[in-house]
Amino acid sequence: MSSIITSVFIFKVESTFDDWAKIFDSEEATRRHREYNIQPLYRGCNKNNSQEIIVIHQHPKGNIEKFIEANGDWMASHKVDLSTIKQTAWTWTDNSGVELKAA
Repeated sequence: MSSIITSVFIFKVESTFDDWAKIFDSEEATRRHREYNIQPLYRGCNKNNSQEIIVIHQHPKGNIEKFIEANGDWMASHKVDLSTIKQTAWTWTDNSGVELKAA
């Protein structure tokens, strides 16, 4: 079993948060996330700038990169400014040195 990563993305959209969220919450987006075993945990917008978005996902190591490579054009077609994406990746281990696995 691969290790589970929690990715935090912050980016800008050229539309409104509500318009972007309709696409993010769509059945098509769900299908695309599931294809790469990506679980969206949270999405929201900056309270001072509704065009700045945060998304938090959990996924097996390497899957988010595969998703973006395969779906970058689809993402851009929904007014996501790919040049603004900032990503951080988080993992957790306990003192035993055993990496946390998803249930």
